[in-house]
Amino acid sequence: MRMAIDFICRSIEGKVVWGEKSGYVYSVSTDSRDIGNECLFIALRGERFDGHDFVLEAFAKGAYAAVVDRDVPGEIPAGKVVIKVADTLKALQMLAKSYRERFKIPVIAVTGSVGKTTTKEIIASLLARRFNTLKTEGNFNNDIGVPLTLFKLEAHHQAAVIELAMRALGEIDRLSYMVKPHAAVITNVEPVHLETLGSMENIARAKCEVLKYIDPDGFALINGDNQLLRKTAANYSCRKYTFGYNNDCDFRIVKVESKNKGINIVADMRGKVYKMFFPLPASKLAYNVVAGVAACHLLGIDMHDAISALAHYEAGDNRLRVINLSWGGKIIDDTYNANPLSMEAALETGKNLREKGRLVAVLGDMYELGSYEIEGHLEVGKKASQNRVDILVTVGKLGKYIAQGALQAGMSPDKVYSFADKEEAFSFLCAHLDNEDTVLFKASRGMKMEVLVERYLDFMENRDK
Repeated sequence: MRMAIDFICRSIEGKVVWGEKSGYVYSVSTDSRDIGNECLFIALRGERFDGHDFVLEAFAKGAYAAVVDRDVPGEIPAGKVVIKVADTLKALQMLAKSYRERFKIPVIAVTGSVGKTTTKEIIASLLARRFNTLKTEGNFNNDIGVPLTLFKLEAHHQAAVIELAMRALGEIDRLSYMVKPHAAVITNVEPVHLETLGSMENIARAKCEVLKYIDPDGFALINGDNQLLRKTAANYSCRKYTFGYNNDCDFRIVKVESKNKGINIVADMRGKVYKMFFPLPASKLAYNVVAGVAACHLLGIDMHDAISALAHYEAGDNRLRVINLSWGGKIIDDTYNANPLSMEAALETGKNLREKGRLVAVLGDMYELGSYEIEGHLEVGKKASQNRVDILVTVGKLGKYIAQGALQAGMSPDKVYSFADKEEAFSFLCAHLDNEDTVLFKASRGMKMEVLVERYLDFMENRDK
């Protein structure tokens, strides 16, 4: 990256109030703990911090320029540049939009209620076989994360896959305005974020905001089994394709067979039938797989090359990550996030991966389900029973409804345990499990269940020594 101060000012409607109007920056940061030499520091405000209080620290660490929307306390060092704007968050997004426009490459936006991260990862891994591909890392999928991802674009990149998240109407519109996608994938519309959006219709409208920004020669790929999504997407004029099980889908899932090590999929891809293998044993992921392969095919990737690459897919951190233990046991770390549908897929994965010991599901609260909150947790409990979980451990205030749902579905009370926090759950796991058990961990990100995963893994590894 190399951005001139003049380019920055024009992009964000900013005014240099200290220093020279010349010079360049070579990276962008909103975190004073992560400052590169000759960096641009943008001072954002949060609920618990104000970046303006760290401008001098950023300069001391090597930042060349800072973007602010109020006066900075203290003395600005000589040789530094301060640019003032009306709103620093808006400036971050305006600058990201201008920077993205420098790159004439296909950018694929991925959104949806469930499975957008997995779909993004699949598309990026397949595209990487042909293109140098940038992708969203971690949870950099919001008003701050998306622009920071776009700033990582470099001259060598030939494609980008950007994940778009939202909690309210208008958010994906803002993100899409920055991203300027050539294509978009909408995985589905489900009762996630009902707490802030209020209705399924609003969720569909929010997801479809991305369609407004598709290139004239680009395309949208949407879940053809979701009638609400299809109806809402019909309001946009971009070229659209569908994927799913319905007979009228352009990319149709014909058959899915779950095996111990993955799923075999037969799919009709616009009139030609292909067989593909995906190395995670959860049939629910067939949607993500077919959507990912279809998107890459529409972008010019040879179908056989895509299918070959698919067989070597590796899950990212905290997303159905399988850790093999001695004596045949496994830890399945799927703590990145959770909702009822992804819980069901994870439980199926655990059932199919178990080899020797018991299947243990350690499940925590799912957030932002709104009016579906209690019902969603009860449903997960029923799915735990249906997937033959041997021991169910729930964590958190809402987790008790998962336990209740399992009991209602006929699971024996001596196999269901509920705990208020991770510490209590950890003590139980250490006392009752062994290294032949397959243990699934999953909850919403706010539960920070990855902490429990690492503690349990450390305990098991040390116990084996």
